[in-house]
Amino acid sequence: MLYIICYDIADEGRRGRVAKTLLDFGRRLEESVFAANLDEELAEQMRGRLMKLVDEFEDTVHLFPMCGACAGKMEVLGKGEKPEERMFYVL
Repeated sequence: MLYIICYDIADEGRRGRVAKTLLDFGRRLEESVFAANLDEELAEQMRGRLMKLVDEFEDTVHLFPMCGACAGKMEVLGKGEKPEERMFYVL
């Protein structure tokens, strides 16, 4: 399933650690927006790692699962690229 993940992290150090973690699961679309094609197990691993990093009183992370039909309707305006489904990522 395709996940769109975006965040608003106050602390620069935490923000960097969150970004690095998300790069283990997908790719960056914008400064604080990532796309990741994950099965249930990898999605849980990502959530678990993020929960250890995020300060629940200062930070916000949104995880948007997108079904195949919704992901297929995604539009990109301008020079951005539509996230492509990859069979695997090298970690």
